[in-house]
Amino acid sequence: MLSELFRQLSFIGIAPYYVFQCRPTLGNRHFALPVEEAYQIFEEAKKNCSGLAKRPHFVMSHKTGKIAIVGLDDEYIYFKYHQAAVYEDIGKFMVFERNPDAMWFDDYSVPVREKRIEWGKNDVSS
Repeated sequence: MLSELFRQLSFIGIAPYYVFQCRPTLGNRHFALPVEEAYQIFEEAKKNCSGLAKRPHFVMSHKTGKIAIVGLDDEYIYFKYHQAAVYEDIGKFMVFERNPDAMWFDDYSVPVREKRIEWGKNDVSS
């Protein structure tokens, strides 16, 4: 169903850009999915699309910035600041141990690894 929405939006000239993880607020718990489950559904939907329909980013609008969920493997989940409230966080990649019960970024513990990527430069700074 989500892939069909992406395809139809693209077909009528609307390139989907963001899909948001449900923010934990009073009264919406029964509408929310855990972050990792929602990310898997999102990625599965993109597999069935092509072109601009594959464009959306899965993000959380967190108090520290817009955080994209960019990957998941057997052990870790990967995040990247798409936008950040603090300049030093712009472009920061963060790796956390998976938590299948996590509903929000704050449900993950201390990152296993963080790195800030300086786009357009030859070096990578930590």
